[in-house]
Amino acid sequence: MNVYRVCTPHDLPALKTIWLSCFDEREDAAELFLQRNLATCHAYACESDGDLAAALYLIGCTLNGERAHYLCGAATLPAYRGRGIMSALIAYALKDASKRGDRYSLLLPADEPLYRYYARFGYRPACAIKNAVLTADTARTVRRGTLNLTQLQTVSVISSCLIWEENFIRFAADYYGCYGARTAQSADAFAIYQPDGGKAEVIYALYRDIDALKALLRAENIRCFSLTGAADDTAFEGRVERPYGMILPLEGDAVPDDVFIGITLR
Repeated sequence: MNVYRVCTPHDLPALKTIWLSCFDEREDAAELFLQRNLATCHAYACESDGDLAAALYLIGCTLNGERAHYLCGAATLPAYRGRGIMSALIAYALKDASKRGDRYSLLLPADEPLYRYYARFGYRPACAIKNAVLTADTARTVRRGTLNLTQLQTVSVISSCLIWEENFIRFAADYYGCYGARTAQSADAFAIYQPDGGKAEVIYALYRDIDALKALLRAENIRCFSLTGAADDTAFEGRVERPYGMILPLEGDAVPDDVFIGITLR
């Protein structure tokens, strides 16, 4: 018999087993996610004959002023696959999220077959990004001071971008740190980046303007960096837009165009 329910702290060992059995993850990264987020995100599981067989997580955020969530970590133990468990668990979680007042559900499928899988639930590929390779060739100096990530998000995003809770952004910095990423911040910019000599891949960034980000990375001895951002960010003018993620309106709302998810988990 399958029972679909909200997870509790007592489920932590079983949730860790599911995560590590289904994802190519470092154990410390998996533990960090569960310990830091289980109390604040909404976690759901399927219990089959007394054992946890599948789980998923909804990370709270807002989109255009409306409640939303990012669905991640959807995983089913190999022995329980092919039984429709995950489909039923997703339906259960989305119904609960809708009752809670969420208006949008967003996710980032890992590959093309998963894009097709989530389309069955009504998710649409209306999320987009642009990529750019930039040089940190600015004369601006880094302005030190108090960094407020909540305020900086409202300055740096334009429209149709997820606004994350500050605690989740801090968690993401630590999570990617398990894989060698570094975090830099000033009063005007914040970046999680993967260094490679004088080059870097910027995993996530917030900035008052692109020169503030360049100055921050130059202070980190980064000369050239790859950056991903929202399709309507002026820093990416002339760059090619590509699909990156999916969105599902939970209350019959229209689907916003070119939604930018921002932080994503492995």
